[in-house]
Formats: sequence, structure tokens, C-alpha cells
Amino acid sequence: VCADGQRCDYDAENDADSDGICGDVDSCRYDAENDADSDVVCGGDDSCPYDAEDDGDSDDLCGNVDSCKYDAENDVDSDTVCGDNDSCPYDAEDDADSDGICG
Repeated sequence: VCADGQRCDYDAENDADSDGICGDVDSCRYDAENDADSDVVCGGDDSCPYDAEDDGDSDDLCGNVDSCKYDAENDVDSDTVCGDNDSCPYDAEDDADSDGICG
């Protein structure tokens, strides 16, 4: 580990990401946050650097900014209940007449 003002003798770039860990022992030598989401993909190569599941529902929204992180359609009926928890995911009124039939 490089301390302030010290050189990294075995790292030609002398801690390129300035995280205090010399590149020869840094698992993410160009990622100052050192894989912030702990998914074993360094920040520069991680499509979702703050989402360990890397967009678990494959809707092109990283989980840390996805209001419905396990619903690829992101509450398609706009009833504020994500599809993975919605008993009637395509019925905004969620079976309002309670007949057991959505829609």
C-alpha cells in the first residue's frame, strides 16, 4: 500500500488510480473505488458500477437507479406496484371488483 508521498516500487504507474494501493497489488488498478458494488468487476469495465447484480431484470436500468429492480417492464400498468410484486401486473386497478380476475 502506498502512503502519502511514498512511491510504489513495483508499480511503474505509481498507483495510477490514486486509491492508496499500488498497482502491483491492486485488484482494480484503474478503479479508485475498487469495485464499489463488490461484484468482482472493476468500475471501468462494469456496466452498472453501483449495482452488484448488474441490471438483474435486464431492462437497461442499473438496480441502484431502477425503481422496479426486478421488473423488466417497470410497473407497466403504472399502479405504483412493481410487476414482480403485483397480483395484476397489467391491471392498474388491481382487480378492483375483487372477482379474482385481473382487468
